[in-house]
Parts: sequence; C-alpha cells; structure tokens
Amino acid sequence: MIGQLRTPSRKTDLIFRWAAIVTLALAFAQVTLGGVVRTTGSGLGCPDWPLCHGQIIPPFQTDTLIEYSHRLSASVLGVVMLVTAGMVWLYYRRNSWMLGSAVVGLALVVAAALLGGATVLTELEWWLRLIHLALAEALATALVVLILAGWRETGVSPPSQSSPPFQSSPPGGKRSLSHRGLNVLVAATFAGVFILMLSGSFMVGYGGSSACATWPLCRGEIMPEGVPAAIHMGHRMLSAMVGVMVLALAAAAYARGRELPGLRWSALFTAGLFAVQIVAGAWIIWARFAAEMKAVHLSLATLTWVALTFLCVLAYTRRGAGLLDAPIGAGPAGTTTTRRWAR
Repeated sequence: MIGQLRTPSRKTDLIFRWAAIVTLALAFAQVTLGGVVRTTGSGLGCPDWPLCHGQIIPPFQTDTLIEYSHRLSASVLGVVMLVTAGMVWLYYRRNSWMLGSAVVGLALVVAAALLGGATVLTELEWWLRLIHLALAEALATALVVLILAGWRETGVSPPSQSSPPFQSSPPGGKRSLSHRGLNVLVAATFAGVFILMLSGSFMVGYGGSSACATWPLCRGEIMPEGVPAAIHMGHRMLSAMVGVMVLALAAAAYARGRELPGLRWSALFTAGLFAVQIVAGAWIIWARFAAEMKAVHLSLATLTWVALTFLCVLAYTRRGAGLLDAPIGAGPAGTTTTRRWAR
C-alpha cells in the first residue's frame, strides 16, 4: 500500500541522499536561470502560460529559448521534488523535520510555478517577481533542512568521539547567555540576509539598479539625490550592515567548532561567499551593468543563502537533539530510538 510506512534499505538511503542534493542543485539552477531571464530582458520571450506562443515547442528565438529553458527547468524541479517528497512519505515520515521540510518544499515548488505564470500574464509586475524570488529562496531553505535532517536520519555523520556533547542549558534548566545570544544572532542574520536579497529585487523592480554608476559612493555622495539613487544606496548600506552580522555569526560559530562539528568550515565558507558577493556587486558597476554580472550576482546571493542556511541550522540546533537527532520510533520502556548510527 502506498500509505504504509516502509523500512528503507541502505540503497534506499543512498538514493534519497542524492535525490535531496539533486533537488537543491535544481532549485539553485532555477534561480540562476531566473536571473538570466531577468537580466537579459527575456521575461516575455514566452508571452503566454503555460504554453509558449501557443505551442509546446516554441520558436527558436534567443529570448524565447531563454525563458523556455527556465520553464523546462522548473518542470524538472517539480518532478524531482515530487519524487523526493514521495520517498520521505514512504520511508521517513516519522521524522517530523524531514516530513515538514518535504511538504513545505513541494508546496513552494507548486506556488512558485503558479506565481511564475501570473508574473508572465501580468507582464512582469515587479512585486510579483519579488514574491517569486522570496518563494525560490524559501524553497532552498526547506531543501537544506531536508538534506541535513535526512543525512542525519540515514546515518551519514556519526557524532565525534573526541568532542564533548554540547549542552544547550546548564543544570536547573536555564539557558546560558552565550547559547541564547547565538540563537538571537542566528535569527537576526538569517532575517537580515533574506531582507537584503529582497531589497535587491525591489531596487531592480523600481529601476534603481543603474542609478549609481560609481562604487562605493554614488556619484561621490553617501546620500545622493533622487529616489532611485537613494534606494540603490540603501541597498548598499544594508549590505554593509548585514555583512557585519554575517561576520559576527561566522566568528561565533567558528568559536564553537569544538562543540558543534562542521560549524567551522560552514562559518568560513559563508563569510567567504558573502565577501565574494559584495565584490560581485561592485563589479556590476565597474563592468557598466553587464547582464552576465547581474546574473552572477543573483546566483552568488542564492549560494550564500544556502551556505548561511546550513550554518544557521547547525548553530541553532544543539548536537544530539532536535533536527540533528530526530526520533523515528518507540524503544523499550517508552524510550525513543534512532536509525542513524545503527548501521
């Protein structure tokens, strides 16, 4: 029966791990292609939806093929996401983190597809494109959670025998200030980077992307005249503020590397990506707003978002509990058991 919970084999576990990774890679490719569509002005290369010029196979024109490839990648993503979510339901649905992230991911894929159609039919309303980007980045977050929960569930990363168990709270049940402070920093940085990405989409939609042709100042001023230029500089200032938060989180996570294995490489990678992303933003100005650099900028933003999500999940959850060690069934005397290290 399709609703019956099945026990996964080693081969099933391996297939699921790769399916989750491929789904995330496809989601990243989808955002990248969306950036190419936007920066090349190909959004109306297919003026109708779901067909393209009323056909399944569209005319061989550059803007049409760019937009059509974006739609094809969305279709492939939808199929792979459905398969991945189906595997979670059949084999891993007792793990609430895996089930929740898979259901949310599938819902986001459907919502993004419908909103993409609405964006075309409304002739690229900027606020619809902003929401579309938000859904795409939220999907990446859900897939990162699914990958981490799934890989722990299927026994990929055994706990380090050399590192002491991380204690989220001291005796008496009161959380330590350092752990509470890290959680606050995680949440603030996560929200800050998300708002920063959406502010970039808003800036482009408002027509302010090319309002400042110099960097780091705008025409030699911090606060230039004109609304488009002010919005552009606001995005740069927000980038600087969020950058400080990312560095602070990376430093705090790196310092906890002994307690939470995997944090140090994740912290360094996230901070490095954010720095590269800032340079890419400046390079757009230096390259006179070249379309390819704009697409690279958006791709790097998504890659940074994925890395930050990994870092935030690792930092926010304590080792040995919650997301990183979800129970899958009842053990003796009312205890819970896990599969992840019993292989």
